[in-house]
Amino acid sequence: MVTALIMAGGKGTRMKSDGKKLIIEDFDGKKLIIEDFDDGKLDVEKPLIEIGGKPMIQYVIDAVLGADELDDLVVATSKHTPKTTEFVKNLDIKIIETTGQGYIEDLRFILEISELGDDEIILTITSDMPLVTSEIIDHVLRKYKMSGKPAMCVAVPLEIFREYGLKPSILVGDAVPSGLNILRRSNKQQDEEVLRLEKIELALNINSPEDIILLEKILRDE
Repeated sequence: MVTALIMAGGKGTRMKSDGKKLIIEDFDGKKLIIEDFDDGKLDVEKPLIEIGGKPMIQYVIDAVLGADELDDLVVATSKHTPKTTEFVKNLDIKIIETTGQGYIEDLRFILEISELGDDEIILTITSDMPLVTSEIIDHVLRKYKMSGKPAMCVAVPLEIFREYGLKPSILVGDAVPSGLNILRRSNKQQDEEVLRLEKIELALNINSPEDIILLEKILRDE
């Protein structure tokens, strides 16, 4: 069984702006995104930032639900994202409320308390990847099953970041780990395969207003 785990419990502390408001227009000149900022910080939970009329996390949920290689979906929230918790509950999707201490800490917490079996395959994906598609998820899972290893890190070549003017948060050699990974339920160090994919859909995590502006540009060009 393969379960998707959407991580949506972070504080979103990197979502800042020099101004008070971010306004982006869609193809018809209508407002696509408009959010108020308080002292330079976005006054909305990051998973709920609206893009094209629906919350960012909804794009990730839709991609997961449309993937043929997945069997189940769980969303991890925390005390930092109560409105996201409410939004997901209204979709009748399973929720695990974590401590909200950080990505690694929350994932460890989930692995320790989860009722999933030790051989359960877990695909983790962050809620700030609105360009990810069902096809990409299925491709990654098929490559994982062919690898023979218990874990997989999906990385994007640095050239993609340079091409789109993105700043990588972590650089491993000449590639940047994405927000999509696979591991087994067993809470132990696992031998992993590194899958390199030249896809902006995996490179663009929404961590700043500038990332939202790039997202809008990409959507315009599609």
